Amino acid sequence: MNLLKTNYISFFVVYFIISLINTFVILYIPVFMLIILDVNRIELAFVQFLSYLTLFLGPITGLFFDKFSHKKKKLILVSSVFLFFSFSFFNLNIDNLSYFGIFLALNFTSRLIIKAGMSKLMLEASEQKDIKKNIILISNVSASFGSIVPIFMFNVLIFDINSISLWSTFFNLCWMMSFPILITFFLIKDEQLIIDDKIKNTILDPVDNKKRNSQFGLLLTFLTNFLIWGDKLIEFPFTSWILTKFGESGFFNYSYFFFIFTYLYIGGWFISRRLINQYKSRIHLSISIVIYASLMFSLIFCDLTTFLLITAANKIVTGVMMSQLTERNINISKLSKNTALSYEMIRSSSLLASFIFVPLGTLLSSYVSIENLVIAVVFMSLLSITPIFFQKSKIY
Repeated sequence: MNLLKTNYISFFVVYFIISLINTFVILYIPVFMLIILDVNRIELAFVQFLSYLTLFLGPITGLFFDKFSHKKKKLILVSSVFLFFSFSFFNLNIDNLSYFGIFLALNFTSRLIIKAGMSKLMLEASEQKDIKKNIILISNVSASFGSIVPIFMFNVLIFDINSISLWSTFFNLCWMMSFPILITFFLIKDEQLIIDDKIKNTILDPVDNKKRNSQFGLLLTFLTNFLIWGDKLIEFPFTSWILTKFGESGFFNYSYFFFIFTYLYIGGWFISRRLINQYKSRIHLSISIVIYASLMFSLIFCDLTTFLLITAANKIVTGVMMSQLTERNINISKLSKNTALSYEMIRSSSLLASFIFVPLGTLLSSYVSIENLVIAVVFMSLLSITPIFFQKSKIY
């Protein structure tokens, strides 16, 4: 328990910085690349395709951390250094797609390794259900704070959205704000968590005798996660679509409310803590997915005000949905002998979705309307419910 508490700060710092970088990459770089620079989307999709190949290191890192758990601190430190300096490739020449590709590859790889190490820490400390939920909650609360930083800087600095020099200043400041990731080496305590016999007797783990079902459960869980992460199809062109659809003021409004959306997303995680019931989890998750898909579909027909309101509501629903999904992912990964490897294999579903759907979405956005891409995302979300009901309710 004391070991876990000493790692709380490290969880907060890591996911704070990762969220800061993720907001930078998802919210602002697409607008800069697609609207301000108006790059060739076919070339950009090819660069994304090559960069996202690095995401398949996920399961390998999971296996590494299972075999060499004592190496977590060193590997996280090295990866943090690469993460920090990856920005230099992008900032050296912000309109060069090759440099952008190097930035993406290094950034994705280092973030992947860091998150794998933190996942191993989480799995070691999550033998008790309450501890597991607390770690998930801390990670997501810190992520909500991390998303505020680039949003604040953007709204202060970018008073002329077409000024490349202002964008360059913004990118450099975001780079410097990632520096705290380097201090995690001094925060992480990676000794194995020891739980005494009395605590072990209170552990809620009714599935230890069902490991024979773990492989089938992993496969179905992977498929569910992959389909839910189908929204990667619209991830890159989405913010540029908002700028095109609602104008500059609409994009600034969306950017301003983005951190509020993040807090609403975290609110969904709080709500989910009260909803999760081991024997009804798949029902709750399925209901969340249906509501999410319905709200996503309605975005197509909205004006700006309605768009923002529906997005806000959907962030809450997404928080509930992803909390329930993460809970199931952890439970199923613990059925396997190599817990970190199993968890990273489940998590690799989102990486595979990113590898396939992000470049595809960028490419298709030149030929297909975003509205049609949203419909495809809705269809995949609803389809993700099917594998859930092939899993035994008492086990999963």
